Amino acid sequence: MDERIEKLLLGLEELNKAGGQWNISHTTGQFLYDLIIDKKPEVIVEVGASNGYSTIWLAVAARKINAKVITFEFVPEKVRDLVSNLQKAGLIQYVQTVPDDANKRLGELEEKIDFVFLDGRKNEYLQQLKMLEPKLNSGAIIAADNVISHKHALEDYLYYVTNENKYRSELKDIGTGLEISYLLS
Repeated sequence: MDERIEKLLLGLEELNKAGGQWNISHTTGQFLYDLIIDKKPEVIVEVGASNGYSTIWLAVAARKINAKVITFEFVPEKVRDLVSNLQKAGLIQYVQTVPDDANKRLGELEEKIDFVFLDGRKNEYLQQLKMLEPKLNSGAIIAADNVISHKHALEDYLYYVTNENKYRSELKDIGTGLEISYLLS
């Protein structure tokens, strides 16, 4: 990762510590980056970009493997910050930003999807996953954030990915908790 991006991420981490942002941890970002580099998805979908901290991690990996990121964020101020931070990072060309509610637009995606990062409204993860399922390639990876910190709000989602035979799912105790689910065919 180049120095400009590292400085930008560090600045966003400091902003997060000061409050007002709910970004993933550095450890979570590094884990997602490594997972993408290892699995080489072609199309990555992110739900809940906030100011772009997580999107930068996804886009740096996408740039390295020649993939595409499609990110959804509906709060106008966050969309502004997201686009600005992607421009500062020099990663804007790797990200298609959808400035709208993912629940209204996920069904419009035409691409087949290899990797999903869910980090929006917690009570909507399951609904969003079900909207994406017809578009998921076999072996697709779904990474859901906040599964430890918001376990109660995510009970239905966690029950689904751990009990539905089409997924192999595992909890990663990093950051606020990641549930990594693999679509089995």
